[in-house]
Amino acid sequence: MLGTKTRFALAGALLIAALGAASQLGAAPPASAPGAVIAVGGGGTPDVVPTHALELARARTSKPIDVVVIPHASRREDRGVASAEMWREAGADRVTILPDERDGALRALQDAEVVWMGGGSQTRLLAHLREQGLVDAVRAAHQRGAVVGGTSAGAAVLGSVTIAGSPDPAPYVQGSMEREPGLGLVPDAIVDQHFAERQREGRLLTALLEGGAARGFGVSEGTGAVFTKNGFEVIGRSTVLVVDASEVEREKAEDGALMMGAGLRVDLVRTGAAWRRR
Repeated sequence: MLGTKTRFALAGALLIAALGAASQLGAAPPASAPGAVIAVGGGGTPDVVPTHALELARARTSKPIDVVVIPHASRREDRGVASAEMWREAGADRVTILPDERDGALRALQDAEVVWMGGGSQTRLLAHLREQGLVDAVRAAHQRGAVVGGTSAGAAVLGSVTIAGSPDPAPYVQGSMEREPGLGLVPDAIVDQHFAERQREGRLLTALLEGGAARGFGVSEGTGAVFTKNGFEVIGRSTVLVVDASEVEREKAEDGALMMGAGLRVDLVRTGAAWRRR
């Protein structure tokens, strides 16, 4: 006859085995951490970006990887087709171009393991997401662990503030920069694109000095910044410029007057390197 301690040990072992079997049979896994966020600076998405995004998605789930392409920054009739083909060639299990109608779009986003936003106009893209009530659905996908990213306009909407006006406003002039709230997946930040190629340093500094975000990330073409909780790594072919304005001292100026700020910190991060929040 088994003693009391032996019976308890045997019961515990059986319980552990049962839980393991339940997990293998598809029991719900623990809640996931938010997924990575990938900002590409436009100018063509390098092959390493979709490959890396799919690797990240497969590292957190054994399910088939569904990619949802959101093409609504563009006005083209064939918008999203080339992007969908890129993801199929990279090895996605299923690729869906986001339907125009809300119910179908919500269903697609609920199943997505990767959400990808294409180029065009960031203002147009944000307007579509807001008009269709999809902003929270994109955020929810990210929070449950989906990889969310985009290129060009699709990258510009990832921060908490999006530069929304003319590509080349008057630099360092108070009130010259049109901005609007972004998706906030890169928190307290502005993401700018085509950065080195279009010499957008003045544009990003002006937007930061206007206030509303602590950091700016200028992503060059053909380059991806892969953001996680503590910073980002650079993949692709070029660089990401980081402007930290979290401790900047601004001199108050009226609209139309020149700006002044002290205490900005600038880092330049090349491909293959990583940047960590301080």
